Amino acid sequence: MRPLFQIFHSFKFKITATVTVMVLVAAIGVGGVSLLIFEASMRQVLAAQEMAMLTSTAAFIDNDLHSKRQALKSLAEARPGHQVTMDQIQSLLEAHSTLRDDFYNVLAIDADGNLIANLNDRRTIGKGNFAERDYFKATMAAREGVISAPFRSLLSGKPVVVVTQPIEAEDGSIIAILIGAVDLTRPSLSGQMQLLDAKTGGYLFIVAADGTMIHHPQREFILQHAPDDMGAVVGAALASPEGWRDDVLDNGEPALLVHKQLRRVDWTVAMSRPLGSAFAPLGSVRLRVLAAITLITAFAALFGWLITKKLISPLKRLRDHVLAIDSGAATLAVLEVARHDEFGLLSRAFHAIGERRNQFEKDLQQIATTDALTGVHNRRMFDAFFPTALTRGHRNGQRVGLAILDVDKFKDINDTHGHAVGDAVLVEFARRLAHSVRASDTVARLAGDEFVVVYEQLESSSEAGVLGQRIVSAMVPPFRIGPLSLTVTASIGITVAALQDGAAQALAAEMLQAADEALYRVKAQGRNGWLLHAPGQARCRDRPRLMAV
Repeated sequence: MRPLFQIFHSFKFKITATVTVMVLVAAIGVGGVSLLIFEASMRQVLAAQEMAMLTSTAAFIDNDLHSKRQALKSLAEARPGHQVTMDQIQSLLEAHSTLRDDFYNVLAIDADGNLIANLNDRRTIGKGNFAERDYFKATMAAREGVISAPFRSLLSGKPVVVVTQPIEAEDGSIIAILIGAVDLTRPSLSGQMQLLDAKTGGYLFIVAADGTMIHHPQREFILQHAPDDMGAVVGAALASPEGWRDDVLDNGEPALLVHKQLRRVDWTVAMSRPLGSAFAPLGSVRLRVLAAITLITAFAALFGWLITKKLISPLKRLRDHVLAIDSGAATLAVLEVARHDEFGLLSRAFHAIGERRNQFEKDLQQIATTDALTGVHNRRMFDAFFPTALTRGHRNGQRVGLAILDVDKFKDINDTHGHAVGDAVLVEFARRLAHSVRASDTVARLAGDEFVVVYEQLESSSEAGVLGQRIVSAMVPPFRIGPLSLTVTASIGITVAALQDGAAQALAAEMLQAADEALYRVKAQGRNGWLLHAPGQARCRDRPRLMAV
């Protein structure tokens, strides 16, 4: 795992932390991904901090056990002679009163396991035999001191481990074994653990390799195997010598687990902390760190902050560009930058996405407002456009005209030559119609063979008649559909709105009715012509202008 100072001084951490603050103030949506990276980085930092504290605690326990072994070893080397008696060993124990600072009690047994000395109670001497104890057998077999598995003392009822040290004669034979009992609940061991619990906001436990709990805030768990709700936590702690994980459940709650195996005994020290509160102490931790650093460190931190601010200034500009585009104050062109670093790549990526989105919206708009067969505008476009054209004409003091067209005898074309030919006729009809109107005019297909033309910027009503005649004339050349040569004509009803007319929606309805009446009068008089009819006029009395066939 990376050292803690490298994480704090890494560019990734700095840029992540800075970007996260910007996102929380300016645009949470834009910084979603950065927020995830920030959280992951902060978990790594927190785990590294917890690991540092846990390593310190593990070192304390290791050193404490080592010092206890050294105390017994020093005592064993201070034996009074080649042969020792029970009284001599008892006196030796009592002469070293500092043993009570390290051990709950210190005993001595001979090579047969008989109790020959007891620091706390002389009365028990000669009344016990320890030959069947595992730690006695292990010491005799290894011929050196061992640390026992934890067990509950029959005399005191306390959870203890014992530290042994053989006393050897000059010929190397074991004449006695010193046994120091360590109370697992004494402050010398548990005090450090409780201090770490208070610092982390979680809880710390020690577990043996077989799953036996050596230390736990709930003392009823000590010397017991892990309860069911801690099984996953203990299993994860024993899975590797040291490390941290944030994917375990402790009593059903996601937790951060940090663990480290001791060097001198097969125990694992672990800390479990709810993820929900993992980030809570970060503010106070920062304050404590800031209070502890020197003035030089403060200047270094300020310099680092300024460098970080400088490094992320392109990202801030990119954010400002996005906001300006969203508000309409700028165009996508501001995202087309010349930078070749990650910020330039990100800005150009936004530019490309914006261009594709604009093109997609244009395509959707065209699909929604264009007739699929002929390519001219459809009914939806006409319904939205026509009232707007009337309003615009009234505002500009210009007349607006409307022509409704039908392909004459189009049903006969379909029935005689089939729908494929009929569709081809409509396509050619729309093409000629579009080429016979002005650039300011709008052509749309309403349905079937029915088309409309919206004339804008008319100087007079008579100009609409000239434009209608132009359409009729455009249809005169035969329609060549494959091997067929068809004569196709059109009937046109035209109306022009007066400048003083009223609301656009009502006027649009009147003009549609007037143009429709004019169209049907042309059809009634023989088709292939046009007729101009004013909106609001009770009845069309003019004669249509028909083409000679």
